[in-house]
Amino acid sequence: MGKNTDVIGVILLLFLVSGVLGDKGRGSGRSLLGGLEPIGLVSDFHRMVGVMDKLDSMGQMVINPPKLPEPSQLINTNAIPNLDGIIEMMGPLLSNLNK
Repeated sequence: MGKNTDVIGVILLLFLVSGVLGDKGRGSGRSLLGGLEPIGLVSDFHRMVGVMDKLDSMGQMVINPPKLPEPSQLINTNAIPNLDGIIEMMGPLLSNLNK
């Protein structure tokens, strides 16, 4: 299947061609465009393609979720101070306060 822009482009091209043929070739004077401006249609289709691309990328994220980093990669263990010495020093002091 083609990209969203390809599909919307083909639909837009069919609308424009049917509008030209509707005015000249059929003789009825009516077209599928029904008085809509082609420039307005192009911008509407462009916005629609953008929405479709966003929905497609969200669907791809649901199907293939990105891998989250390990917790050890998020926390710098070298920045955490060694608390063993502080606990050994504070232990006797705190026990003296309880007396």
